[in-house]
Amino acid sequence: MTNKRTKDPLEQQYTNHPYPQPIMNMQEQIEKFGYKQMSSFDLIWKKLFPEKDYDDDIDVLIAGCGTNQAIYHALKFPKSKNYAIDISQTSIDHVKNMIKKYDLKNLEVEKKDIVDLNAKQKFDYIISTGVIHHTKDPQESLNKLVKITKSDGALFIMIYASFLRHGIYYLQDVFRYLKIQPDQKGVSLIKNLLRLLPENHYALNYIKGMQISSGTRDFEFDAGIVDTFLNARDKSYDIYELKEMIENSGSYFQCWLNNDCYYRDLIDFSKEEELKNNFENLDPWERADFTQKFDPNNGKFSFILRKEKKFENIWFDIKSLNKETYANHNEYKAKKSMDIDSNYGGSIGIGDVSIDLTVEERVIWDNLNNKVKNILVHSNREFKKNNLQEITLNELFVLLHKFWKRGRLDFSYV
Repeated sequence: MTNKRTKDPLEQQYTNHPYPQPIMNMQEQIEKFGYKQMSSFDLIWKKLFPEKDYDDDIDVLIAGCGTNQAIYHALKFPKSKNYAIDISQTSIDHVKNMIKKYDLKNLEVEKKDIVDLNAKQKFDYIISTGVIHHTKDPQESLNKLVKITKSDGALFIMIYASFLRHGIYYLQDVFRYLKIQPDQKGVSLIKNLLRLLPENHYALNYIKGMQISSGTRDFEFDAGIVDTFLNARDKSYDIYELKEMIENSGSYFQCWLNNDCYYRDLIDFSKEEELKNNFENLDPWERADFTQKFDPNNGKFSFILRKEKKFENIWFDIKSLNKETYANHNEYKAKKSMDIDSNYGGSIGIGDVSIDLTVEERVIWDNLNNKVKNILVHSNREFKKNNLQEITLNELFVLLHKFWKRGRLDFSYV
């Protein structure tokens, strides 16, 4: 007598609680409300492919598409060819319904595990956000995704980071002891218990961050509560665990989605020359680990992988910049205008985040989307016109690299 295959508890979870909340009107969300996904390659092209001109006619794999990610990419980029997989039948059914609704010809969806993907099929761009850390063997899953990436392709990965999630795992254990079930009653019990947390509980920084997140706000819907506190399987990583997993996958770490979480200057070491030198000599992984351990602010890692070593930790060394390098605006937008007479550089930002700039910084920021040598000429012309001190090429390199470490611009070859 043949035993039926025992359903994976994670598959059962996401079938019963599809994640995230399904969007029934994605086209309206994109066109009317400006809905975006962080994997949207029009937003992060320079991070993904600093050596290539933009071209959305590419083969895309969305590994663990959930309810909405595949529909977004297929609608947003009609020239792209998309293949999406997920283990949740409910999510797959929703995607298929949306394919019919929008008559999408550029999206194929299938219920499948990452490790079962056809190794012969190759993709220009692979997206797997919030997925690998839930798989039975995250290393095997990442290895498969790397294997099916084209030699000049890129992977956009997001996995859990341990720095802010320690308290979440404590609460997972607490709710497990209480035998709370992933149903409506269980969700209600969790919401009530969260209100009773002591004010110094480790989970509160993560919870507060989620409440102001510009992404999916998991605590505003039941599937998000289940995903966070009653998850059937998840794992988080510190910096060096992530480094080891990447190295074992046969890929190379190219860059973070937002350098600000890993490379920003937290401390002014100018009066401590020895400490300053020690800090400046940290390699990319040490710098990221230092930053997160001094100011833990991350519950996830979002990053780009490539298959060619020449892209490894690209731009981290300021010496990688030259006059022909392009410095480009990214998602930061101008907010307040510059007022030179008041010695105020105005501000730039994303959403509710606003960052004041010096006049020097603002003039340079306004002249981005150009080669460094041209940024220098145009900026100095502006400085001279307003009787301000001109800058040298080396000074410009320092300022641009500082902007890059803060996540405020992207470099590229083209």
